[in-house]
Amino acid sequence: MKLKNLLVFVLVGTGVAYGGLKVYIHHKVKKQVDTLVAASQPFADIEYGSIGSTLDGAVSIDDIVVYPRGVNDSVRMEQLRVITPGLGFLLNGSESMRKGELPERMGIEFRGARFNLKGRLAQLLEQAEASQTGREPSADQACALSRAFVTAQYRELGLSELVFDTDFVIERGLTPSQVVMKMRYSLHGVEQADFTMTLEGMGNNVMSVAFATPLLKNISVSYRPDPEFSNKALHYCAELQATDVPTFISQLMDKGDEYFADELGFIPGPGIRSALRQFLESQGEVRISARPDSPLDIKTVHLYKPEDWPDLFGLTVTVNDTEVSDLSFRMPEHKAGEQNAETTTFKLPGLAMLDPIRNRESGENQADSKPAQAKSKYGRPRYRTVDRKDVAQLVGQNARISTVDGKRRSGRVLSIKNGVISLELRMQGGTLSTKVPIAKARKIEVLDQG
Repeated sequence: MKLKNLLVFVLVGTGVAYGGLKVYIHHKVKKQVDTLVAASQPFADIEYGSIGSTLDGAVSIDDIVVYPRGVNDSVRMEQLRVITPGLGFLLNGSESMRKGELPERMGIEFRGARFNLKGRLAQLLEQAEASQTGREPSADQACALSRAFVTAQYRELGLSELVFDTDFVIERGLTPSQVVMKMRYSLHGVEQADFTMTLEGMGNNVMSVAFATPLLKNISVSYRPDPEFSNKALHYCAELQATDVPTFISQLMDKGDEYFADELGFIPGPGIRSALRQFLESQGEVRISARPDSPLDIKTVHLYKPEDWPDLFGLTVTVNDTEVSDLSFRMPEHKAGEQNAETTTFKLPGLAMLDPIRNRESGENQADSKPAQAKSKYGRPRYRTVDRKDVAQLVGQNARISTVDGKRRSGRVLSIKNGVISLELRMQGGTLSTKVPIAKARKIEVLDQG
């Protein structure tokens, strides 16, 4: 009986302690929330229902309504959830954070956030969209590739309200200087997306992050539209143009360069157009991943040309689990009075290096970005073909490799191992290493130094 009484005492004591802890956390959190609500008074009135918490450090606020000042409209949310490092953080704050150290994990989640597409806030958003693009939405905005006027597009397709969930979490990675950012997004009955990015060199305290040089380790993005909603949109647009869905898709993909330049900001090549067509016809999922060979200094990306980006980022794109190997595109030509810019193209999976003569004709100074090259009497770099059995002699020399898929790579040969040639490509932003299997080489040439 004594053992039984002891167990009952322990269970009752644990329950009382847990209840008291929940009451204390609720009181502490409510005090902080009420302080934030009061601080928001100059900008908005905020109402909320209940407050909850969990022992793993999460705090939830339910039934939130925000009334912005000067606007006859509101935004409603079923739940706002704040993720903290743990129970100790809720009770006493974090000693490490007071010292300036970053927490192991922090995040925020929105559930059931509602946005009225016919309210005053939607009107203000649409005005901002028009101001940013310099034009008003067209009557068939829902049938365009651009997402410049999301408010008008959804309203045109018959939606009166958007309901979305989103999570954003920042957590420490595998090393002290690594930070992982994760975001999930879901627009009810319309689309879903996931995003993850890992950065190196961020440090483990606030000051180190403020002065850090972020190095990109990887990015992954996936996008999945709702099939029912997408089919509804396609049939709507087809009926609007008095045609069927396959014809509408074909007409959309066959539009001229000016249309794509206006809607997308670039002119897609055959591979991108084919992938877009496939995606519109079958929906499914688009996945984009970037995994550089070594952590990439984000601040230097602007120094590289767009055609360098695939190898620079280690980029892979798939549509419905089928890899898009051709990502060629062209940038729109500048209008009269604007500075001319060279049209650029790139293809995956390998880097389609521009011919040196093309770079010279573009007027760029190649002294810092390319090695000295022997030239023929016509001004062209002079290369000679190398037999496959003699490729070992290329190490340390400047070579040009044409592959069976029509691509060309030029650079200094770093090594040849297991039938793979490693090239160092010199570009405006520095150097980039890439690998070319000898079996995929159509022609191998070496720069003639004579």
